[in-house]
Amino acid sequence: MCITSTALVVFLLMAGCWDQDLLRNARLIYGAGFDLAPNGKLLTTIVIRDLPQSEQQSPANDIIYAVGNTPRDTRDKADNQVSRLLRSYRNRVILIGEELAKQDIYPILDVFYRDPKSALNAKIAVTQGKATDILSLKKVGNVLIAEEIDELIKSKEKTTSIPKVTLETIYPAIIDPGEDFVLPYLVRKGKRVDISRIAMFHDQRFTGVLSPDESTMCLLLQARMGKITSFTQKLSAQKDHKGSHDYITFQINKSKRKMEVLVQPDDQISVTLDLKWTVGVEEYPKDQLNDKKMIAQLNQHLSKAMTDLAKKTLQKMQEARCDGLGIARQLMAFHPEIWKRQKENWGSNYQKVHFAPQIHVDITKKGIIN
Repeated sequence: MCITSTALVVFLLMAGCWDQDLLRNARLIYGAGFDLAPNGKLLTTIVIRDLPQSEQQSPANDIIYAVGNTPRDTRDKADNQVSRLLRSYRNRVILIGEELAKQDIYPILDVFYRDPKSALNAKIAVTQGKATDILSLKKVGNVLIAEEIDELIKSKEKTTSIPKVTLETIYPAIIDPGEDFVLPYLVRKGKRVDISRIAMFHDQRFTGVLSPDESTMCLLLQARMGKITSFTQKLSAQKDHKGSHDYITFQINKSKRKMEVLVQPDDQISVTLDLKWTVGVEEYPKDQLNDKKMIAQLNQHLSKAMTDLAKKTLQKMQEARCDGLGIARQLMAFHPEIWKRQKENWGSNYQKVHFAPQIHVDITKKGIIN
């Protein structure tokens, strides 16, 4: 009886809903974009989703623009333009315009981390030009813009085109001095959005963009392969060889990476990268894949072509000072004395690191026609 009375008292005390935040009192943010405005101000573009009043109605977007000194300031000014309260617990995407991304991006994200009701699974990306130009599309076809970008990003993560990054997972990378991070890079093409490139960062600042093939190679060098990874490679080096018969498309079935950081007595840093791929041919109009000699030639050709692509990708990353492979962390862990001498000017010292990548391609699957 005593236990029952105690439990009843506890339940009565727990029944209070003093901190409830009713959905009917909120205007839901489904997407947010941030751009550099004149005079050092911040332009925030907010995509609001209005829930339908009945099953016969479709959801609709409302776009709110606000200019202020900080993201919190612009949020408050946007709140003044709408009925009810803006809430971000359904937010799906955060876009940062490239000019603003060239500055430290953490101040843009701070407001989301301090709000306990923020959607930490929201995707984050950099846009070519202004983020507001993409969000202002409102729709792509029949799909609302925030949903379209969210689904596009998820699909491209699976094809090893862009990194899998959310507001939650980017936080440790932002504060980690041992490795730079990369983000998806969005390009508006007419009334559609292209997501096939990676934006590189150094010291929390946007420093460059990789091409689609380089973006995929960057993720493979980081050992971050998605469910599907494929390349289409030209076979002939001669420019006058044209037509689909001069190309091969292959999918990587398995990738093994071995990385070793070596330090010479003069503090010269060398990095060896050995990647072994087993691949399957998805398209090869010339056929003849039942010929072992032909397979050996293709393995040799693709190994060289992919190694060259890896070298080009690493060169671009060094030019952008993007230590996406975490060489600094390796120095911290295994060569602390070297790191003490290198860390003050790591951006410049990283550009002097000698990378020696080597990719070995082994065709193990040729399709059902051979």
